[in-house]
Amino acid sequence: MNQDKSEKEILAKRVIFRANSGLHFLDQCLTHIHRGGTDAAFSRSLYILLSFNFELILKSRLLLASNQIKREDLIKEIKSHNLEELSKKLSENELNDINIKSIKKREDSGFTEYLVEMDNGNNIILQDLIDIRYDFEKDNLRKIDPNEADRMQNEIEILFEVAKKIMKIVE
Repeated sequence: MNQDKSEKEILAKRVIFRANSGLHFLDQCLTHIHRGGTDAAFSRSLYILLSFNFELILKSRLLLASNQIKREDLIKEIKSHNLEELSKKLSENELNDINIKSIKKREDSGFTEYLVEMDNGNNIILQDLIDIRYDFEKDNLRKIDPNEADRMQNEIEILFEVAKKIMKIVE
């Protein structure tokens, strides 16, 4: 362990850099592969990756805000896929530090998703990581979004900015 850095700083740095590289991968997928509307072959995988990488971003901020010292306690504190519950562990100021106003869990056509409201008025819609992975259990399909790739590209750009803010904190 680096003696100059705390466990939470070490973990937060690892987490945010993984999230940032994941966003770059998604950006390339949207630039070169999935460039239109909803496509069952690509959309599910992209939604899984987008949700996962946002979760990492949120968890890196949680780690930095944590009062825990031991690695096991830090990891235990961030063990959840529920983005709304995770966000409630952060103060309003800690969320605002990364331009997030609120994260609300909601249902849409039987699917669980999260509405992430940014403080500039932009919104990001994320599928619940567990729900998207097991959507084969449902009898209905997600709504078709003819602008899915463009919407996701914009959401990724917003998340790059959030990730940059956290990377500045951990550097």
